[in-house]
Amino acid sequence: MIFFRISILMLLVTRLAHATPPASDYELLFADEFTGDRVNERDWAFRLGPRTGTGIDGLNLARNVRVADGHLIVMANRETIDGRSANTGGGLISKHRFGYGYYECRSQPFMAGRGVHTAFWQRGMGGLENNSIFEIDSHEIDSTQKIACNNLYVDISTKGYLELAWPHRGHVPLQLPPDRWWIDAYEYTPDGVIFYDQGKIVARAEFPDLVAQQNIWLTALNGVGHVDADQQPGETRFDYFRYYARDYPGATLLANGGFEYNQDKVDLQRPVAWRESGDVAASRVVRAETAQGDFKLRHDGDRAYSVTTAQDLQFIRNGEYELRARVRRSQGQTTACFRVSDFGGPEKTLTIPVSATWTDVRLPGISVSNHRVTISIVSVAGAGDWLEVDEVQFMKPPLPGQQPRPSRSFAYREGEPLWQLAHGAPISFTGDEKFYFFGRNCGLGDAITVSFVMQPAKRTDTFPIARLPKTGRAGWGVGLTASGDVAFRLGSHAEHRDVVARADYRAGVALRVTCVYDHGTALIYLDGKLAQRADGLTFAPSDVSAPGRLGANSGLYEAVGDVTLAADAPPAKARRIQNYVGALGEVRVYNRALAAAEVAALSAPSP
Repeated sequence: MIFFRISILMLLVTRLAHATPPASDYELLFADEFTGDRVNERDWAFRLGPRTGTGIDGLNLARNVRVADGHLIVMANRETIDGRSANTGGGLISKHRFGYGYYECRSQPFMAGRGVHTAFWQRGMGGLENNSIFEIDSHEIDSTQKIACNNLYVDISTKGYLELAWPHRGHVPLQLPPDRWWIDAYEYTPDGVIFYDQGKIVARAEFPDLVAQQNIWLTALNGVGHVDADQQPGETRFDYFRYYARDYPGATLLANGGFEYNQDKVDLQRPVAWRESGDVAASRVVRAETAQGDFKLRHDGDRAYSVTTAQDLQFIRNGEYELRARVRRSQGQTTACFRVSDFGGPEKTLTIPVSATWTDVRLPGISVSNHRVTISIVSVAGAGDWLEVDEVQFMKPPLPGQQPRPSRSFAYREGEPLWQLAHGAPISFTGDEKFYFFGRNCGLGDAITVSFVMQPAKRTDTFPIARLPKTGRAGWGVGLTASGDVAFRLGSHAEHRDVVARADYRAGVALRVTCVYDHGTALIYLDGKLAQRADGLTFAPSDVSAPGRLGANSGLYEAVGDVTLAADAPPAKARRIQNYVGALGEVRVYNRALAAAEVAALSAPSP
């Protein structure tokens, strides 16, 4: 694979000052500076076809995308196609996949009129690639809006509405420079995602061990919300895209090495992130008797079979790697092994030993020299022979005294918070429109708990966190008053009941607030101690029309499908609420009522 073209290297000499990796050990492994006069179709595919949904009606066309003047240019236009009016846009999707690293793009989004949605983002392609695992939105900018979104979604299908919340939807006030050229970046690490605007950290998504390689998308959708067609045609420009990688010793680079991503929701015959060949019916993800977690990979059959389960890694740093796994198998296989290939050296094989119990295996000394590798699990066996594999890891060796990081599952565990944020460090709010959306399924049902640590900068009438619909009796919010009280609101902006604790909270002083609703009873705990209780309430948090907000609760912006747009008519009472000013941390929202002892434990000092 050719990583750099001569023209790219020459242009980097003049443009390198724009790139700002946050650490000196990052290595540039891919760059497209959009030189020449056409899209490089060895690296990119066009985004094509309709994009529709709630508030979205657009069509993506290859002819709207071109390279000129050192930029990738995506046109937005109102056209007549087959006798019908269409909002057309487009974009590119990388043919390559990228994992942990630092991603940077410089763009000039269309801002002349409403309706165009410019984005620099990362997501799997699904389909034959079978790699739809997460989505990172480095920026989503809706033309004329004043909010840039920094999002993380887990993209694996779920069976039920309550199973998985949005991990992170951060909305940061947008301040484009006078020339509208915007340098946006994100750092994807084993601990989560760090978002950068113009070189400054603006948000953090704490979501450890989110492991996958995904495609890059540079797009400008047309037809998002109201469209000012008289301002079109217009264009979004992308100046460059760059990807840098660094080493994370002890952290696996393989997606779904523990085979947990499928759960029971995705075709168990197709392990997410892996591709299969041969007698594919002989390979499946199985729940039972695992080495770790709930799922494992099993090869077996009622007739002779030959099957390979493989995964390719692209754009990884060169150097020494090792393969680890936990395995067991029956006797009789002709072949039962791991094969490591396409890494720039002779293929390596690790035979899987016969064992009825789980056995640790390891293949060290894999010298990657071409920034890629293929890991294959191979079985050639007769009827009744079986092989089981779990916790497959490919990594730079752990440092002395360091243990490899285990794989993680995205399954919701009963009793855990459905949504949580800001555990590593509190989030600072200044009273502008910075806020975090959380899902309509968070704090939902006959029993919920909302808990956070606040350190307000001043006393004021504000709602640090709320999931309040415009009308009805089925939402909730936690509010503060200028007189120092804490209020647990049940209902909506238009109709509600406030349960009030005379708290006398103080500016600059941290306070843990925990509000519990349990089948008609509301309780407010302050630093783990019960401060107020109310019984016989008829308001219940059963509304699913309104997403939640942390930080700004002015109601000026709302979720329209999966994008954020200015609200047509913010609730009058919401407009009178001041946005929160201060710090918020250790935020947890449960779909169950915590017991008093659990509330006290939240407030206990860390050991």
